[in-house]
Amino acid sequence: MVELINILATIELFSGEQSRKTPFKSGYRPLFNFPGATTKISGSIKLIGADYFSPGSKGNVEITFIKGMIDDSYFKTGVKFTFDEGRDILGEGEIK
Repeated sequence: MVELINILATIELFSGEQSRKTPFKSGYRPLFNFPGATTKISGSIKLIGADYFSPGSKGNVEITFIKGMIDDSYFKTGVKFTFDEGRDILGEGEIK
């Protein structure tokens, strides 16, 4: 059975020319970048108190990762990260 890690985080979805143009809803699965990690990790975002998350928005979310993809030490309060779809960084966050 696959073990999951759930974290609470505050994220910001960037707006502007090089950013995502449409909102997303719960279940969105970007790639996450943690400073010092040697690989990106996919995670599923669950929105808290909202149906959609639009470019320029900032709010609290729950993110689910598969345990073991990167070291658990990256999932601690205060750790900052970015998320993307390919080369363009779409937003940033911090674990609560």
